[in-house]
Amino acid sequence: MSIYAGIFNATLNPAQLNMKSLASTIMRFRPNGSAPLFAMTAVTGKTKAKAVNHGYFSKVMVFSKCAATAAALAAAGTITVDDTSGFVKGMVLLNTRTDENMRVLAVNSATELAVTRQFGRLAAADVTIGDVFVCVGNAHEQGSPRPTSRSIQAVYIENYTQIIRNAWALTDTARASYAEAGYSNIAETKRDCMDFHSMDIEQAMIFGQKYMGMYESKPIHATGGIMDTVRQYAPGNVDAAPATTSYDDIVDMVLPMFSQSADVGDPNSRVVFCDTTAMRTFQDIGREYGEVSMTMDQSGYGMRFGRFDFFKGTLYLKEHPMFSAMGLPPGLALVVDVPAVKLAYLDGRESIQENYTPASGGSNEAGNGVDAQGGSITAEFAVELLNPQGCGIITNLVAAKKKVYHTTVV
Repeated sequence: MSIYAGIFNATLNPAQLNMKSLASTIMRFRPNGSAPLFAMTAVTGKTKAKAVNHGYFSKVMVFSKCAATAAALAAAGTITVDDTSGFVKGMVLLNTRTDENMRVLAVNSATELAVTRQFGRLAAADVTIGDVFVCVGNAHEQGSPRPTSRSIQAVYIENYTQIIRNAWALTDTARASYAEAGYSNIAETKRDCMDFHSMDIEQAMIFGQKYMGMYESKPIHATGGIMDTVRQYAPGNVDAAPATTSYDDIVDMVLPMFSQSADVGDPNSRVVFCDTTAMRTFQDIGREYGEVSMTMDQSGYGMRFGRFDFFKGTLYLKEHPMFSAMGLPPGLALVVDVPAVKLAYLDGRESIQENYTPASGGSNEAGNGVDAQGGSITAEFAVELLNPQGCGIITNLVAAKKKVYHTTVV
C-alpha cells in the first residue's frame, strides 16, 4: 500500500477492482453454469457492430490441385485437367502417382496447361486419367518478369444483430421483505434476470438463425449462430455418428475441423460441448480403447476423461448443461474453435441495465404509478464465427463401440 501524489488515473486501480463485463463475471463466478460459451467471449474478445446488417469476412488457405481428364505421353508438353483456375506460370506441379515434377509454362485454357516435363531428377512418365497434380511451390529464371499475382477470395458471411432483453420486477412489499437468512428478494430477482439474460445470449450464439423481418410495424432481426454458420459454410463438418462409435470414428469425424485454425499460437485444440449422452459416449470410448491400471492400496475406482488426444490435436470435453436440459435429441456434440468466436456489439448496447421506479412513468410494471420496482437488461449483438471450417457438429453420439480383442490359439 502506498500514497500517490498527483492526479488519480485509471491505471492506479488494480485490474480486479475495475467493473467487469457480464461475460467476464460469468467466467469468474459461474464457469460451469448454463452459458459457458458466452463466458468464454470474455477471454476471446469482442468487436463492434456498425449497423444492424453486420457482415464479416472469412478466409482460409487454398492449396491448388487438379486432376487429369485425358491421358498424355511422357513427351507431351500439355496436360488436360479438370480445372486450371488458381494456376499461374512458374508453378511446380507434382504428379502424386508418378512423383514427377513439372513446371507450368502457360495456362492455355480453363482445362489445359502447358508444362515443362521432368522438372527435377525423376524422369517424365505417361499421364493417365485421374492423376492428381498438386502445387509444390514455384520456380522462376534469373531476371524473370514479375509473376502473375494470386489472392484468396474472402468469403463474406452476412449476419444481423439480435436484441436480447430480459426484465426483473417485484412489488415494493416484496422488495422490503427479507428472507429468514437475510437474503434480499430484489437481489435474488436481479440474479435470476442475469441468468436468463446470459442463457438467452448463449442459445442465440449456438442455435440462432439469421432473420430480418417486421413485427407490429417494427423491424425485428435475429443473428446466425455457430451451428447455422457451420451448416452453411462448412457443411462437410456436420456428421452423424454411427450407431456405435469407435475411437477411429471420432478421429475421422473431427479431422476436417483441424484443417484451419483461428489462433496460430494454439492451432491444435478445440472445445467440444456435449450433452450428457455424448459425454458418456466419450467416456465409454476412453475406457474401451484406453488402459486402466489400479494399485493395491486404492480405495476407489473409475475414470473421467477431460480431453481426447489424437495425432492432429486435442479435444477438450465439456458437458453443456443446456443441451440435455432443453430436450434436444440425445448425442449432440458441438466442436468449437473458441478463438474464432466473437460477439460484435452495437455501440453502447453490451448488456446495458435500466432501472424503473414508480416515478419513472414507463410502460413497465414499475411505471405508471404501480407499487413495484423493476428493471431490464438489453444487449444487441451479432455473432462472428471467423473460422467455420475449424468447427463442427456431431449428432447421434449415443453408444461406444466395443473393442475387439484377438486371441491366438497355440
